[in-house]
Amino acid sequence: MGKTWRLGPPLQAPEETADPAPSAPHRSSSTNTVVLHGADLYRMNCEGCHGESGLGAPPEIASIINPVRSTSVALVMQRMKSVGADVSRAQATELAGQSKTALLQRIHNGGQDMPSFSYLNDFEVQSLVAYLNLLAGVPNAAARQAAVSESHARVGELIVKSTCHTCHAATGPNPGPAELAAGAIPPLATLTSRVSRAQLIRKITVGASVNMGEVPDSLRGRMPVFFYLTETEAADVYGYLEAYPPSDSINPPGAVQVQNAQSAPTTGSARPPEGTRKRRDAEPADSANRTWFLYLSLGVLGLLAVGIVFTQREFRRLSTEAHMRRSLRTHLVARALPIVARQNNSWVVEKTSRRPIALVPTGRKPQASSAKRLKDWWCPEEFGDAC
Repeated sequence: MGKTWRLGPPLQAPEETADPAPSAPHRSSSTNTVVLHGADLYRMNCEGCHGESGLGAPPEIASIINPVRSTSVALVMQRMKSVGADVSRAQATELAGQSKTALLQRIHNGGQDMPSFSYLNDFEVQSLVAYLNLLAGVPNAAARQAAVSESHARVGELIVKSTCHTCHAATGPNPGPAELAAGAIPPLATLTSRVSRAQLIRKITVGASVNMGEVPDSLRGRMPVFFYLTETEAADVYGYLEAYPPSDSINPPGAVQVQNAQSAPTTGSARPPEGTRKRRDAEPADSANRTWFLYLSLGVLGLLAVGIVFTQREFRRLSTEAHMRRSLRTHLVARALPIVARQNNSWVVEKTSRRPIALVPTGRKPQASSAKRLKDWWCPEEFGDAC
């Protein structure tokens, strides 16, 4: 990714490789702005991989033409009709809306090999998508072009994040000639200490040799030439890295801190008030998972609490019913003894108290133990369902 397939001119004689002096002094990024159109945003963010025409380099880099064309209702209806599948305008509108949503998500989130462009604000994305429609041949796309006003530091930031950072890491050790020959790529944090502004401008726009190897020698190097970037834009890259060197910070300084009057559309809708521009903030990838896990944990705890309460209530209910059954059985037996004694000649009531405390068989000796006597008279067959 980020390759233009141009490696710069062949090596020249030593007297011809001197670094040219800058044509003009570098302008302050805080007082100067530049107007960028959608084509400029495409050059800085997309052309390094997808090429000037947007066709890419299949199969490694896909074309962006068909995904953009699928966002047009007219082109969707035309395409479906060409394959013999007539669709209504409402259906085509729905399909085009889904394609546009997928395109914006891809720009914001990136893909398997495509980096994320979440640092682009809404106005920049609007201008970029308008140019993509023009590049893809969407009807009436020329009337929807828009431009944005950017600071020079913002221009440098766009190029660094979209093009340079594809190959160069933000931080890391500064490689020597032998490491460069082995394939090491210098980090962006050490770039301003390795080369001057003029050297970087030359390296980006026309190419320059690099000293590398076990025995340092001037060789062409592996960095491609970004011929579509101007010298001013290359200087903006150096100015951005110089003013805001990359770091390992989670929230490094970006365009919001750099720009004073940035990204206001010059065509289309009315200019919004200063300070009302919104930026897309990427949410943590696992925030939804944490929320889902929290709800699941609360649900499990709730089910456990309900189970414990239900178990306690059932235990109490069963204990109460068992106690009531034992009390009712004793009461029924005590009430039924006199009745049974009068009807059964083989049983007599104890003569001491004349109360049906226990019955003993006729002709047998009364039992000494009241518990044993209770066992002798208890017979389910005699009392039936009354007990």
